[in-house]
Amino acid sequence: MEVLKIDTTRKTLMMALSRTHKEWVNHMRKCALEVGIPDSYRTVIMYVHRHRGASQRELAEFSNKTTAAVNQTVKEMSQNGYLTLETDENDRRYTKLYLTEKGNEKAELLRNRLHGSDEVITRFVGREEEDRLVELLDEVHRLIKEEL
Repeated sequence: MEVLKIDTTRKTLMMALSRTHKEWVNHMRKCALEVGIPDSYRTVIMYVHRHRGASQRELAEFSNKTTAAVNQTVKEMSQNGYLTLETDENDRRYTKLYLTEKGNEKAELLRNRLHGSDEVITRFVGREEEDRLVELLDEVHRLIKEEL
């Protein structure tokens, strides 16, 4: 069996993506805290803002968290006035999640802040370079998902 030699000094695309992802997540955390969203609420608020009426199961799958962890966060967020829960009339086992006015206000503040950050990055990189990079990353995403 042939052993592959790996150049550990070479910077790779995936290492660069990992570093960039880590910094972006840290930036999102910081922005969320600045607009008054606890870090443990950030993913829930933004997901429900984009997917009104989402179930707790959908949220757990999206966030790679257990349903028990999501249920605890949702319960706390409901108690603190960020979410309302509505039992699905067609299937009473499911609960639909909706942001309250407070939750929507916080989500909009964070969304606007992150869009502003995204625009700074776009201006730095340039629109054409950004478009090319997005295409390349979409292909890498597809490759990882379908072929690795």
